[in-house]
Amino acid sequence: MYTEKYHRIPKAVHHQCMWIVRDIDRLYRLDAIYRHGNRDDELVFYEDENCRCIRYEVMREASGKLDCIKEALKKVPEEYRIDLLDGIVDGSNPSVYAHENTWKKWRRVFICELADKLKLI
Repeated sequence: MYTEKYHRIPKAVHHQCMWIVRDIDRLYRLDAIYRHGNRDDELVFYEDENCRCIRYEVMREASGKLDCIKEALKKVPEEYRIDLLDGIVDGSNPSVYAHENTWKKWRRVFICELADKLKLI
């Protein structure tokens, strides 16, 4: 439920959460690699878009961040989730079926929950 805990978080924490969400496409790619796992008989090198080898710890951390995003989204009603993420990732305006204050409220709830799940607050 919407409580006092969703009113204010430090600005720097808010920005960290926003950029983590904006990085969701890369997090999904790294999570897929992480979940694929390695077998003993295969030698696999993974590269990101910058042509650098990706360490296992980076993939594990990306998977953890993605799990935190999914958990934080559970606090937002289902009908707002996709548009809320699109609004953060693409900077697009949410569709008109809800008032602007409703979007602000659920974005604040999501960001506060994400900060909590990421142990930033």
